[in-house]
Amino acid sequence: MFDVFNEEIEVLIKDGIANLYWYKSDLHKALLRSGVLTAEKDRISCLRDQDGRAASKRKQMDALYEALRSGDYNRRLEISRNLVRILIEHKNFSPQDANHRIEVAERCALKLNEIVRKQNEDREYRDAIRIKASTATKETYESKLGELRQLFIESNDLEGQQKGYALERLFPELMRISGIPVEEPFKITGEQLDGAIKYDGHYYLIELKWTKKQADPKEISHFYFKVEGKYQARGIFISMNGFTSGAISTSSTGKEIRALFLDGVHISNVIFGAYRFQELLEHAIRQATLKGLVMCSHDLQF
Repeated sequence: MFDVFNEEIEVLIKDGIANLYWYKSDLHKALLRSGVLTAEKDRISCLRDQDGRAASKRKQMDALYEALRSGDYNRRLEISRNLVRILIEHKNFSPQDANHRIEVAERCALKLNEIVRKQNEDREYRDAIRIKASTATKETYESKLGELRQLFIESNDLEGQQKGYALERLFPELMRISGIPVEEPFKITGEQLDGAIKYDGHYYLIELKWTKKQADPKEISHFYFKVEGKYQARGIFISMNGFTSGAISTSSTGKEIRALFLDGVHISNVIFGAYRFQELLEHAIRQATLKGLVMCSHDLQF
């Protein structure tokens, strides 16, 4: 049925329904079947012209739509759809009187059927485009994620600083395929930053660490210093081998939470498709906001 309701459709409905029925009682029954309330049907059936004669079927349809326009749009749309359905599904356009202009109803039905067909075609085309775009996006993400997964697996066999360099290459690409704006690693006076991302209107400075050792309190403090020296910045510290217990406790005690902490399990879950990075970040933000946890759980519990 039609998606767009306009003046042309309204006129076709009024002309078509008014001329489909010869007897006003049949018109009123059709209105009730279409969802018009009994009180409304009774009101328009009692309408009179200036000379005191009962209002014509066309004038009654005008009165109906005048009332519908002042009410809920969805109700007007539903009643209109039902009236169109009555017209285009009608099979026998035979006059019931010599003055019965049922050919007008037939023309309206044909025109409405064409409008409905065209709108259906347009909707199917738009839906196909959306599905194609969605599928293409998903296929692109999945294929790119597969490439990153292979790089991630190969990086596990690297030694020393090579793992860190691999993570610096992998993380920006993971952000790109996730649709998250990312800044490449950069240097400012006295500081080396592993890049940044922008999410939900906030910049997050990134620290990437992939060494045999866990990140310790000294490294956390140094990262906090970087974050606190930037305008409205937040931070994400990713340590693939995790954090010492002291690093987590000292970073969340008596301080405003300005940084989130992720480890190799979080990143592996994203790389291997358990959840997307946006979902992980929403989960981390939610737990930090509601529970004061700087490091979120690995299970997102969807």
